[in-house]
Amino acid sequence: MRVESVDPARMTEAQREIYERYATGPRAAPDSPFSLVDADGRLQGPPAIWILSPPFGRALERFGGAVRFESELPLRAREMAILVVAHHHRSPFERYAHERAGAAAGLTAGDLAALAEGRDPAELSDVESLVLGVTRSVLDRGTLSDGEFRDAAGLLGEAGLFELVTIVGYYTMLAWQLAVFDIRPAGAS
Repeated sequence: MRVESVDPARMTEAQREIYERYATGPRAAPDSPFSLVDADGRLQGPPAIWILSPPFGRALERFGGAVRFESELPLRAREMAILVVAHHHRSPFERYAHERAGAAAGLTAGDLAALAEGRDPAELSDVESLVLGVTRSVLDRGTLSDGEFRDAAGLLGEAGLFELVTIVGYYTMLAWQLAVFDIRPAGAS
């Protein structure tokens, strides 16, 4: 990391509040596919820098919780979209975390390899195929054609399409933050 990790013993009250959101609750559950607290008890991944600005950190923690735990999109499709974003932006931490989350959501090693190579996994539902197409269009062109919009809204509903575009934007923002602050998974160079 380009900045020093905040020692939990030296956190302000506002930082401690954010820290506890990652050290307890659903993100810290034993069955969680990845942890945002490392073996030394320090935050890793995006929260490692969010804690630098508690007002932003609190808002991003709440937003991230909604994206991760409250989306109506099927979990497997959501993880595929996140991995497409991670590969598009060459984001090591996003790949690390969401390859694990994707496997927990049912993606096979072959599915993960296909996504890493920019290909579709072999067996996709109609929703998964559409989610991949929309994600790639948004990343490549920043928008959808009228036909793509109609197809996506028809299959996902307008709320589902809104969630998908928000997920793509959220994980793009994370990729930029992680890149600027050079945050990588433990052990990565």
